Formats: sequence, C-alpha cells, structure tokens
Amino acid sequence: MTSPTTDEHNPLVSITEFADDGKLQIIHRYGGGGFSIAKQPYEGSQLVSMRKTTGWAVTHSDDITFESLKPLIETENPPELILFGLGETPMTHLPEIRTQLHALNIKMDVMSTAAACRTWNILLTEGRRAAAAILAID
Repeated sequence: MTSPTTDEHNPLVSITEFADDGKLQIIHRYGGGGFSIAKQPYEGSQLVSMRKTTGWAVTHSDDITFESLKPLIETENPPELILFGLGETPMTHLPEIRTQLHALNIKMDVMSTAAACRTWNILLTEGRRAAAAILAID
C-alpha cells in the first residue's frame, strides 16, 4: 500500500491562501540599520503587521513603552501575538509590557531581531493574527 503524495487527507495540514497583491509584509532583509519589507527599503526600527509597516521611534529595548505599540494594538483587528526582535542579544523580557499586553489578551515573545524576522515570515505565511516590533541592527 502506498501513501498519498499530497496532504489532502491529513487534517493536521491547513493551507491559507492570500490575494497576490504584493502587500504581504514579508521581511526580505535585515541589518545595516534597516530592513527590506515587501521589497521596500525601511530605515530604523519598525512595527510590522500583515499588510502594513510603520516606522518605530525606538532604538533600544529600554525605550519601548506600551504607548509606542499602539499602532499595532489599536486596530480593528488587533494581533493575538506580538514578536519582539530586540537586537543581537535581547537583555530583557519586557515584564511591564507583558503585563499590559496580557490584560488585552495579547501574547508576546521576545527574541533577537534576526529570529523575529524569520519567525514573522513563518507566522505571516500561516495567516496568523500576529505583529512584529523589530529593532534595527547593524
């Protein structure tokens, strides 16, 4: 008996299709003080959602405030998860921000900027309600 060559019978596999309008905010490059997101160059730190990237006036994890995250949170469809990319080696898990986000039923994960960019692309292609707050690195 041969096994099927497709996943059409596997209930654990879910495929989400998106309109091919070129607006998905896939991160193509990071480093050099900026990013390439959806094939557009961005300088400095960024807040990224499925279809929008916004400059983030934060250069160090000590500068992150709940207020600075409002462009991600105060939307019609807020994320269930925010990825924080905090430079080369994160030195904090943002406990105060975590408490404030938890009150809104938003989870968060802290990692390096590189890991956050890679994880973001995976979550984006899975169609997850997520966002990313990423610090620029050299």
